[in-house]
Amino acid sequence: MAQATSYHIGGPVGALVEPQDLEDLKVLMRWLDGTKTPYLVLGGGSNLLFADEGFDGVVIRLGRGFQGVEVEGNSVRVGGATQLVTVLKRTREAGLGGVEFFAGIPGTLGGAVAGNAGAKKAWIGPTVEELTIVTPKGEAEVLKKADYQYGYRQSSLKMSGNVLAEAVLRLKKEPKAEIEKKVKEYFKVRRGKQPKVEPNAGSVFKNPEGNFAGRLTESLGLKGFKVGGAQVSPIHANFIVSDGKATAHDVVAVMREIQKKVWAEYQIKLEPEILPLGDWKWEEIKDVWWNLERKF
Repeated sequence: MAQATSYHIGGPVGALVEPQDLEDLKVLMRWLDGTKTPYLVLGGGSNLLFADEGFDGVVIRLGRGFQGVEVEGNSVRVGGATQLVTVLKRTREAGLGGVEFFAGIPGTLGGAVAGNAGAKKAWIGPTVEELTIVTPKGEAEVLKKADYQYGYRQSSLKMSGNVLAEAVLRLKKEPKAEIEKKVKEYFKVRRGKQPKVEPNAGSVFKNPEGNFAGRLTESLGLKGFKVGGAQVSPIHANFIVSDGKATAHDVVAVMREIQKKVWAEYQIKLEPEILPLGDWKWEEIKDVWWNLERKF
């Protein structure tokens, strides 16, 4: 899975399957359900840490048939596998605002909706009008706005077992000059404050209420702290980067040290934003992912 994740970390899996259309996906889900085969759904491969041990099951990654953007008035229909940069390009061209924060965010629309991606005080959740999902039983369902609940970096779809095939976003007409201005501001912030080259998974911890995880980490002198091939980024302390040889366990060791020191100094329990996927030994990492209610 190292080839399929932004961290370039992850062991072997039973199979990586790319359904090419809705019917493909329904057939696959029915087969998985009938055979009781474990599976995971992968978006763009960012915002996660895949186990060195891999995964004894099937990883689903939507194929090219789930890519595409259709604009009709203020509505934008987007395939679940569409890159966020593509969505932003098409909406900018159409003079539609509301997703300017996609600027500089890697990943796909499906992952963004599941994790309620955003920046500052803007999130994708409020723009969602309709979702088409395929359930673990292989049935296609259309969810309306009221069926989709979201919060800070989470939603009712995250780790639900459902696969997001398509979304309809309701955006708003804005002067293109205003949209361009916002996009440039987001790009400027990300280019100046985030790692540019080293493999990473984005922000590692959620920001605590009224504070910033990176600020807390930096205040304790942890910029540059390293275990094996994993290091707290010298550019932004809420990023843990890999030197190309880091293991998933190296990353976890760095996370644990940050959490331990932030708690000792500030009595704040940092909550991981990235998800541990694959065949982790839960007993070894449950102290780090204390926010998860069950093993993934």
